[in-house]
Amino acid sequence: MGVERYDAPDAATVAEVVRAALHEGAVVTAEVDCEVEYDGRTSGYLGRGDRLVVAKPDGTLLVHQPTKHKPVNWMPSGGTVVTDVAEAADQPVIVARRSNPRERVEVRVHETYGLTRFDADDAAEYEESGTEAEMHEYIEANPDCLEDGMRIVEHERETKYGFVDFYAVDASGTPVVVEVKRVQATLTHFDQLQRYVSLYREDGAKRGADTDAGDVRGMLVAPSASTRVKRACRDAGLEFVALPDFETDATDVTDATLADFD
Repeated sequence: MGVERYDAPDAATVAEVVRAALHEGAVVTAEVDCEVEYDGRTSGYLGRGDRLVVAKPDGTLLVHQPTKHKPVNWMPSGGTVVTDVAEAADQPVIVARRSNPRERVEVRVHETYGLTRFDADDAAEYEESGTEAEMHEYIEANPDCLEDGMRIVEHERETKYGFVDFYAVDASGTPVVVEVKRVQATLTHFDQLQRYVSLYREDGAKRGADTDAGDVRGMLVAPSASTRVKRACRDAGLEFVALPDFETDATDVTDATLADFD
């Protein structure tokens, strides 16, 4: 482990330190005044501001604003990060790109307040608690966490659309389809639950069940959900139940869209 710190380095020093550090497997952080441009699945521009830039040797690039825990711009691992000096302005330019999908993030640095090279040694494996399996176990052992009088009938019931996490009945005997998510609920998760509920309602109608097929309830369970997702559930006659004790900074949001975070 080793740390090298540069206070207010010039453009040539920034470019050389970043280039050498990434080539040699070190992590670089920089406190800068910069602007950022993104081109790929969409396009975007972030005007000048004071930010923290993190570059890693696996091709990861993160641009953090002074608030919020998530980066405002980023490139995941698997690509490359290169740096140069824009001669006309004598300013460092850091570019991260990857080819599949084709994406490019360009950070144009107007002023560098500080730069750190960190030769880190870390081989530990992250051990996570509060997994979705643990959520399932908790719900199965404590169905009242969903609603008083709830009774679990079957765990992971198979349907033509996939496995329903729980098939349950409420205190009045009404069937309840329960879909559990480990991360913040998204509109994709809502759509999944809606398909399961529609399937059970269709099957009930075909069987001519005594209970009105429309009485099948759908319940989306997650640590949290945006206002948009809660509204979608309400408008569709479905329900959202929060289990905030399982809230973590999970990264499994690959199915999310910008609309999910309103």
